[in-house]
Amino acid sequence: MLPPAADSNTPPRPCQRSLTPSPTGASVQTILMTRALSRAREAAPPESVLRQLRIPFVRKASLVSRGGTEEVFLIDIGLAGAFVERASAMVIGDVVEIRFPWPGSEIPFSTQCRVAWWHPSGAPLSSKSLPPGAGLQFLEMSEADRGRLHGLLVDYCRQNPRVRRFLRHWPEAERQGDDPTAG
Repeated sequence: MLPPAADSNTPPRPCQRSLTPSPTGASVQTILMTRALSRAREAAPPESVLRQLRIPFVRKASLVSRGGTEEVFLIDIGLAGAFVERASAMVIGDVVEIRFPWPGSEIPFSTQCRVAWWHPSGAPLSSKSLPPGAGLQFLEMSEADRGRLHGLLVDYCRQNPRVRRFLRHWPEAERQGDDPTAG
């Protein structure tokens, strides 16, 4: 048995809505697919931009050094490195490992780093405000982790067109107690 014919005042049933033409003649499904494809085609920022980009990335991490393993907080991250909050000073040039859970994955992110700079508590910065901690330069990283990090930055750029950009000049930034981006 066929359903009764609907008059022009009866709204379409939910299963009919996706097939209801828009004023331009395109179905809702076609419009949604077009928007999704348009977003997917948006070009990723150039590598030169991605290399300089630092994005907020606050989460717990494990910092492994000669002294053992300790819990720290990541503050931001980029292709070249990350900033970790830590109350006690770290020696510039020391090699450490940083590990943390990756969003949406059971496989943690892990990379070997060099302590590139140290920011003590209360030290002035001209470009931004940071807690005490260390700027870590990534040294060795798996291709899988490099790909995940690259994807994170590209996705962030697509979602936030006005991203924070920090010009980190690793390894020339050897000044202790100041942010190497601060002029």
